Amino acid sequence: MALTISMMTGGKKRWLLVLPLIGILVLLVLVKLKSAPEQKADGTVKPAVVVGVVEERMLKQHIVGYGRAQAKKIWRAVSEVEGRVIYKHPDLEVGALLTAGTVVLKIDPADYELKLAQAKYDLSSAQARADMIEFNQQKMTQSLRLESDRLDILRQELKRKTDLLKKGSVSQSVVDQQQSQVFSQQQKVLELKTSIDLIPSDFAVAQASVLAQRARVEEAELKLSKTIITLPQDSRITQVNIEQQQVVTLRSTLLEARHLGIMKVNAQFNHSQARALLSRVWQNQDIKAQGFPDVRALPLQATLVYYQGAATTEANPSAASLHWPAKVTRITQGGEAHSNSLQMVLETRNQWLNFDPIKQPPLLEDMFVEVKVTSPAQSYLSLPLSALRGKYVFVVERGRLHKKPIAVLFTTSQYAAIDSELADTVKRGERVLISDILPTLDGMQVTVVEEYP
Repeated sequence: MALTISMMTGGKKRWLLVLPLIGILVLLVLVKLKSAPEQKADGTVKPAVVVGVVEERMLKQHIVGYGRAQAKKIWRAVSEVEGRVIYKHPDLEVGALLTAGTVVLKIDPADYELKLAQAKYDLSSAQARADMIEFNQQKMTQSLRLESDRLDILRQELKRKTDLLKKGSVSQSVVDQQQSQVFSQQQKVLELKTSIDLIPSDFAVAQASVLAQRARVEEAELKLSKTIITLPQDSRITQVNIEQQQVVTLRSTLLEARHLGIMKVNAQFNHSQARALLSRVWQNQDIKAQGFPDVRALPLQATLVYYQGAATTEANPSAASLHWPAKVTRITQGGEAHSNSLQMVLETRNQWLNFDPIKQPPLLEDMFVEVKVTSPAQSYLSLPLSALRGKYVFVVERGRLHKKPIAVLFTTSQYAAIDSELADTVKRGERVLISDILPTLDGMQVTVVEEYP
């Protein structure tokens, strides 16, 4: 029994050594008998790609700048008279909105009313003197006419008596007496003529005095009108420096108000981008401006955008930004601090009457806004923006990629306008590679699976 157990134990050990050898032999046989993989005649892998078409498209070029809103017109009430403030409008406070023609301040007019009354009295006196001189001129002219007629009569009488003296009818004393009367009358006529000749100079002096006194009256009336201060336009009050019963000094700033109607934005743009847009728009204009170029005549569209950020709500998803249409009015240099920028001045008109304070509030002072200036739509040779590979693109021709140079004029959100006159550039109707594949090599074979319009 013990021998049998020993023989069985020895047999198991031999099988443990033989079984691994058998497994290795079976594996070798299977490897040898396995057929080789099938080989294809062409081993090139063709990646699947999406292409876009080069076409003439109507595109709008736009540039983006930034600036702060300011009122176009700022009115400062500077005192032109002195005195005590006797009236202040109850709503004259910082931030108040007041209409044009509103009386905001009154200064005590007593002193200026007294000066006006004195000036009017002096004017009346000067006018009376001028009228008296004119009346005397008429009177003396009439007297001269009468005295001249009397002189003629005396001369005729002298001639008659002289003739009688020759005949011996009268004595020499009678003739001498008549001659004396003639001389006396000539003296009167001469005095009257001299007085009348002096009247124009006297009248001119009197008229000058009248003009001077009238100017004093007008000055006094102007000073009196300056005691009442009214708003020249619909305004928002931004500064108040005076209170009722305070004394106003000459040339002191009483208040400051900003016009509600028109707001302006001095926006900074990239110099090269702004210059490119303006030059293209200007070249496309058929009407040549008379005189100096006027940017206001260009068909530019502008929009002011104010981003509110966290103001967006589910009920009002558009509250994240506010928009106002604007007009480009001037172009200025960016200054030393903005050497690579071009500054444009844009204007927009606020609608304060019946405005929506939530969805469309008016543009306010010091709002930092984004400014978008867009040119009219023009036809440009263009391709999808995702086809750009720097200064070149890959054109797909007969299943292969071909590298071609391009010069980008400008880009939109989807397309890039390119210079069609560049040598060896893409042509209308060609298909360009959109997909990103690595590596992208000139001459690579590809399979087009989709075409982007």
